[in-house]
Amino acid sequence: MRYMNNRVYLPQDAIITKEIEAPVPCSEKVDTRTFSRLLDDNKVVASYKMYWLLGVLEEVSLGNREIEFNKIVARMIVNAWYPHKQYMLSFGRFDNLKTPINYVADNHGYKSNSNEKKLLDFLCSGEDVILQKMMKDLTNEVPYRLLSPFFTTELNGVKDHYRNKLIVQLSLSSDRCLYKIIKGDKDYIIINEDWDKYLKDNYRIIKAWIYYKLVGFLQKRNPNTPAISFKLEAPKIRNLTKATRLWSEIILNKDIKDMYTGKPFNEHNYKSYGVLSIDHFVPWSFVLHDEMWNLLPTFKNINSSKNNHLMPYKTYIDGFCEIQYKAFSYMCNKNMDIELEDYVNILKLDNLHEYYKKSKEVEFKKRLKGCIRPLHIIALNHGFEVSNKSFANI
Repeated sequence: MRYMNNRVYLPQDAIITKEIEAPVPCSEKVDTRTFSRLLDDNKVVASYKMYWLLGVLEEVSLGNREIEFNKIVARMIVNAWYPHKQYMLSFGRFDNLKTPINYVADNHGYKSNSNEKKLLDFLCSGEDVILQKMMKDLTNEVPYRLLSPFFTTELNGVKDHYRNKLIVQLSLSSDRCLYKIIKGDKDYIIINEDWDKYLKDNYRIIKAWIYYKLVGFLQKRNPNTPAISFKLEAPKIRNLTKATRLWSEIILNKDIKDMYTGKPFNEHNYKSYGVLSIDHFVPWSFVLHDEMWNLLPTFKNINSSKNNHLMPYKTYIDGFCEIQYKAFSYMCNKNMDIELEDYVNILKLDNLHEYYKKSKEVEFKKRLKGCIRPLHIIALNHGFEVSNKSFANI
């Protein structure tokens, strides 16, 4: 255990993980006991149920009780879009939700950060026949199987290929289950009245419960990916103002040049290459934090051109560590304890100031590389591309 600035840091092996119960709100009007079992781990081999239920919840929150299958699937794709395209999370080999996502991205030009409403409108438009077939395929099982826990007795012993038809019949004669399934030219569901009120009254709690289940599902399939709970949707705000101010101060005092171009940070180059911009050596969309040990200054145009790519590790790691050591030494000399906190866990040290006084630059770089290299490899394995751009001669 380490103490710094009144904060306690526990080593990772001192933290014991334990399965957490995340119950849904109780109700006297609906069968919440069965509802709480809809997303049990032993019933979930793909993300469909979680994203289907999330789509239903969102439609109900907008005042809709009659909801077409196609609209729910469109919401499934929109909700899974950002985790898959921006963070490249794997949904597992049994999951085909990525198929329409990749198809739309490849054939219709939608980016990882596309506007959700525009994407939803396009998915619901029915303009692309191939896409509509992919979306319909996603409804072969999930609308029916989500309801199966409500009819455990009735479905006992029923062969698999008869189950969907029976679940439709059972849903039509029951108000106990979540919704009724109506088959026709356009299949749709009708949310039962008491369930409609329950979902509206408990929207935030139920959404958090679905996300909790989704995090557990994704963590098992992406065991080396950090911060999955923060990768389910696009962040609302990112603010690098403090980091920009700190790096501006370090640049002035430590004569730091841009790592990618080798050019100094001055007014002439700011006019040519854009204002000062803070870059993440391992992409932000993978690490999902702005901790100082992964940051470096560059020009805005260079950062925009680099985009969400990894840089060639061997080409840039030494230059990155050089800049990092200059920043680290500056903050140590200035006793910037708050700013230095980001280095505590990454360097695995009790006292950063003592370490700086007694150790050599080469030791700092070795420790930093020991952290950066595994992250770089894992990000690469998750599909982050390595940039082939050279900025040295621009």
